[in-house]
Amino acid sequence: MFIDEKKGPFNIQNIVNRLIITSIYIVLITLIACAMPFFGDFVALCGAIGFTPLDFVIPSIAYLVVKRPKMLLTWGLNISIIFTYSCVAIMGSIGAIRFIAIDVGTYKIFNNS
Repeated sequence: MFIDEKKGPFNIQNIVNRLIITSIYIVLITLIACAMPFFGDFVALCGAIGFTPLDFVIPSIAYLVVKRPKMLLTWGLNISIIFTYSCVAIMGSIGAIRFIAIDVGTYKIFNNS
């Protein structure tokens, strides 16, 4: 949208436009992160809810559904991975929500402490 595709990706005008847009984006995200001193707690919550199941639980479930392993050891290992990392995701979510609740009580915008 901000570049001219006819000129190519390495045209100086396209490079400058991308640099300006990227810089503005980074500045805005940094300001949002500075305005929320408990930004790390939100990142932890997103990781517990989104990334843990996507990285560990869903691949194990997909393997069991697609391959249908005959060996009990393989089946048991995948079930234990699913159970363990589901518990990790739940505990991580609870911990992140707890930290958010604690930090909201002492929230001051752009405060470093």
